[in-house]
Amino acid sequence: MHPNLYLLVSATFALGLSAGAARAQSSSQGFEGAASDTWTYTATPATYNVPADNDQWAILSDVGTTGANGVQAPPATGTKLWGMRDLQGPPTGDVSIWHFLDFAPVAVQSGSGAATTVTFKYFSNAFDTSDSLAYAVQFDNGTTWPATRTYTQLSKDTRAWTTVTVSIPAGSSHVRLRLAARQNGNDDWAAWDDVALTNAAPALPTLRLSAATAVVDEAAGTVSIPVSIQNAGAAAATVQAVLVPGLSTATAGTDFTYAAAQTLTFPAGSSANQTLTIPISNDTQAEAAEYFTLRLQNPSGATLTTGATDVLVFIKDNDATAPTQGRDIRLNHLTSYQNGASGTNSAEIIAHDPTTQRLYVANSIGGKLDILSISGTPAAVTLTPVASISMAPYGGINSVAVRGGVVACAVENAAPQSPGAVVFFNQDGTFQKQVTVGAMPDMITFSPDGQYIITANEGEPNAAYTNDPEGSVSVIDFAGGLAGVTQASVTTVGFTGYNGQAAALRTAGIRLYGGTATAPSTVAQDFEPEYVAVSADSRLAYITLQENNAIATLDLQTKQFTGIRTVGFQDHSQPGFSLDASDESSEVLMANWPIRGLRLPDALASFQVQGTTYLITANEGDAREYTALTEGVRLNNASYVLDATAFPNAALLKNNNALGRLNVTNKLGDTDGDGDFDEIYAFGGRSFSILNASTGAVVHDSGDLLERLTSTDPTYGAIFNASNSTGNPVRKNRSDDKGPEPEGVTTAVLRDTVYAFVSLERMGGVAVFDVNNPAQPRLVQYVNNRSITTGSGDQGPEGIVFVSAQNSPTGQPLLLLANEVSSTVAVYGVQQRGTVTANRPARRAEPLYLYPNPAHGGTVRLSRAVSGTLCDALGRPVRQLSQADRLETAGLAAGVYVLRADDGATRRMVVR
Repeated sequence: MHPNLYLLVSATFALGLSAGAARAQSSSQGFEGAASDTWTYTATPATYNVPADNDQWAILSDVGTTGANGVQAPPATGTKLWGMRDLQGPPTGDVSIWHFLDFAPVAVQSGSGAATTVTFKYFSNAFDTSDSLAYAVQFDNGTTWPATRTYTQLSKDTRAWTTVTVSIPAGSSHVRLRLAARQNGNDDWAAWDDVALTNAAPALPTLRLSAATAVVDEAAGTVSIPVSIQNAGAAAATVQAVLVPGLSTATAGTDFTYAAAQTLTFPAGSSANQTLTIPISNDTQAEAAEYFTLRLQNPSGATLTTGATDVLVFIKDNDATAPTQGRDIRLNHLTSYQNGASGTNSAEIIAHDPTTQRLYVANSIGGKLDILSISGTPAAVTLTPVASISMAPYGGINSVAVRGGVVACAVENAAPQSPGAVVFFNQDGTFQKQVTVGAMPDMITFSPDGQYIITANEGEPNAAYTNDPEGSVSVIDFAGGLAGVTQASVTTVGFTGYNGQAAALRTAGIRLYGGTATAPSTVAQDFEPEYVAVSADSRLAYITLQENNAIATLDLQTKQFTGIRTVGFQDHSQPGFSLDASDESSEVLMANWPIRGLRLPDALASFQVQGTTYLITANEGDAREYTALTEGVRLNNASYVLDATAFPNAALLKNNNALGRLNVTNKLGDTDGDGDFDEIYAFGGRSFSILNASTGAVVHDSGDLLERLTSTDPTYGAIFNASNSTGNPVRKNRSDDKGPEPEGVTTAVLRDTVYAFVSLERMGGVAVFDVNNPAQPRLVQYVNNRSITTGSGDQGPEGIVFVSAQNSPTGQPLLLLANEVSSTVAVYGVQQRGTVTANRPARRAEPLYLYPNPAHGGTVRLSRAVSGTLCDALGRPVRQLSQADRLETAGLAAGVYVLRADDGATRRMVVR
């Protein structure tokens, strides 16, 4: 080619490129500080980055933290992003204010190269309901934002980079963009990146549901579900809304009307929401909150926003009433005594000695044994301090028991994993002697006949799980009184005999999971005794193994364990076992969910009815939380993956207004070992259970009664599921954990009736039940002495003691409550009402029939609806029934079963 011709072609080609580049308008900002970052912006308020306070509003290399509350965001591209976290903090004077990035107006070019879209990317994590993340676009050359402008809300929990595209309307002279946020809290954060003004083909409109959940009262008549459109196009767009099977407890045609798929149409050019209106039925049946799921599908002329296509609609029942309280006895608060400032003192466990009319209080935080005298009349009781004994020379006090002026304290070693002690004092607190017991004695009691002192030695590991002592029970021979007690009087019984039975124990439902992957705990190390109850004849001790979800039985004469049985779990999908599972939904939504609640009992007590011994357990729940092993995780955590087959609606379950905030265990539920969870197990039953002490069979579980009771209480419903912290109570802030957390339990016989008293650790107070029919306890009363507006009153009940009339200083029965958080001892007088019916006739159960029987698979129908337990031939619980008129035999092995109804009826069932 001729050199001049080459130069001419080259110049022409270069001019063509330049002209093309000029026609394709673009402006961008990637926060990289590069020459390509041409779209200028102004930050209001000014940039700040205070890592010590997690307060960030600045260009960052990443934002957020990995772990239980989310995933960390790297830049979408490049090495930088605009990050924000805890926008209410020291830089803003701890005031919640709007934060803006205002991008300067850019003139829109003319011709085919003119900019057609505004795009940006954002990443959000766990923004709360009250937080906001939004944007606004103006198509003019204004220097200030108008007072009235339209913000488009962004998803508050994408956990991934999401692109937003906004079309520039024809005829626009300029484009300017505002990104806006208002937020507090350092466990939720967001980021922006890759802001650009580009020339691109017109994007299809995007359709999305405005929220992932909706709540409607069943009396409202209808519920409205808005669907929004972004980037409205020149043509109309449509989308179908359909019912989704699988995640629903409401019935179409009965609870709401939705016969077939419905189509929503968005007119051409319209950016207005379209609304799906669904009729709701107002029935007269008292029931749990019900829900159903809708999904957007088959869009035409539009696309769907990922993660915003499903909505869970709650129908809140308006027929339920507060549980009836029989009030045949009444608890009246007489006084509360504070044994020291809360926070630096505690009143954890209390013991009463009728021979001296003194109370002995385990003040574990203060490191003291506090001694009080109690006196007064049925109308007024006085607690007077006698002495306060420092436990520093002995270790840390965990529990106390007293009998006949002898005070026995369970004391943890200063090196907690080393053997602990029982330290004896006289009635005035003068040291007498001490003996060595197992590691971490957590509870101590005298047997009813006074022949034994028993301690439950929890044996917890250190944080790194490098020192894990064996759990044990120590039995002290006290037949000769304190004078006869020596170290030789102590027998510490461990669980080493079970070390070769781990597989069989797990199969039987015992939780064994302690230790690390390289050094798993032995069975003896994994068992952690929590609490002891002794049979009326002082022959057997029953010990809760809380973290193991089990009860051990110890023969006090042979000093041998005779059995370890699981206490099972709640099936929260069944009627009568609903729960309020979210701390973020403003409504109390007692609903059934596809989850199970591990009972994990703390305290227990034994009682007898017609010669049969029963156990009542307070199903508090507990999780192991150590540096080397933390089993608790939020259900919405990215590491907690739900099996797609078992939970096809996992994204909705993980929504914070559904189950996303619920604390669950990551040590149970992966049934096939493939790394995801096929079953969901939460902590605690939120209930009490009554078990047959001989067989271990659950004869009754209170299910959702305690939450229904407290949520409907005319006074304390205002602080339903509030924590027991020392600040002002916050309603529902424990709904995502273990709810009311039943902690303590004791029983008493008044006249001809056995009563059970169950304390609620979080909300506070005591619920009283008539348990003369163990299969059908009857609610008597709920009382509380906590402020509903301030951090005052009795908070955090733990120890609970009943004082009979003959042992009471007032001649009236008393109930004593040790409140750990407020460091107070509360005294309630027990007033009896009504007449004695010494020989109450036994109720005869209505006959119960099963058919077909024998069963050959499929459904077995019951002649009437019953609540009860299906047991196998060995008496082990297999299924729990709650007002069921049928049961499915699928999954049951061939054999003989017994259905034991709570009303006393029994019927044998054969499966072939």
